[in-house]
Amino acid sequence: MKTFLMLGCIAAFLLATCSSPVAVNRATITPQPPRIAWFPRVDPAVLATTPQVDFIAGLKGYQQTTEYTAGPAALLSVAKFYHLAGIEENAATEMRIARAAGTRDLSASKPGTKPEEMVAWLEKNGLTAELTFEDKGDGSALAKLRENIRRGVPTLVEWIDVGGNWAIAVGYDDRQNANPWDDVLILADPYDRYDDTQDGYTVVNANRFYWMWFDALYFDRLTWRTMITVTRQKQ
Repeated sequence: MKTFLMLGCIAAFLLATCSSPVAVNRATITPQPPRIAWFPRVDPAVLATTPQVDFIAGLKGYQQTTEYTAGPAALLSVAKFYHLAGIEENAATEMRIARAAGTRDLSASKPGTKPEEMVAWLEKNGLTAELTFEDKGDGSALAKLRENIRRGVPTLVEWIDVGGNWAIAVGYDDRQNANPWDDVLILADPYDRYDDTQDGYTVVNANRFYWMWFDALYFDRLTWRTMITVTRQKQ
C-alpha cells in the first residue's frame, strides 16, 4: 500500500513539473555557427619586421568623431607621428585642428577639408608639405607613394572612398611577384569601419585604390591622385 502511495506521489510531482512553463535559454542549447573571420587583424609588429613589406611603424589612424573631419583626423595622426607639441588623440584636438584648417561641416555644400587647406595647416605647424596630383594614369603616383613609404615618409591621400576620404599611406606589399594587381596598400584610416577590428588601419588592393584615387564631389574640380608628402621642416 505504501509503495503504491509513493508511486502515486512521484507521478503527481512529475506531472506538475512537466506541465509548468519553464524559461529556456535557447542560446545555451542551440549551437551557434562560428563567425567567419573575413578580415584578419593587421599586426604592425609583423609588418615592421617582414622583409618584403614596406611599413611605417608608429602611425595609425586616429578615428574621426564626425562625418566631415577625416582631414583634421589625418592631420592629427601625422602631427602625432612627428611629435608636434599639444597634439593629443581626442575630439578636442580634432576639432581645434578642424577650425584652424577651415574644415566645413555638413551644413556646407562641399563639406570637408581641401588639399590646399591641409598643406597650409601642416606648414603653419612646422612641417614641410608637398602637394602633387597625377592624371596621366601611368602608375607614377603609386610608385611615388611606395617610395615614400619605403623612406618612412607619411603621405596623405584623398580618394573617392565613402564619397571622399582622407587617409595616410603607411604600408605596401608587392607580394614578391611581378603582377601589380595583387599588391597590397595599407592605410592609416580615420574612417576604419570595414573590418572586424577598429585599429586605425584599412587594407586595400593597391591598384584598385589607384583607380579610385580621385575626388569629384567635394572640391572645386575633379582631382586625380591627390597626395601630400609630409616631412620635417628643414632647420
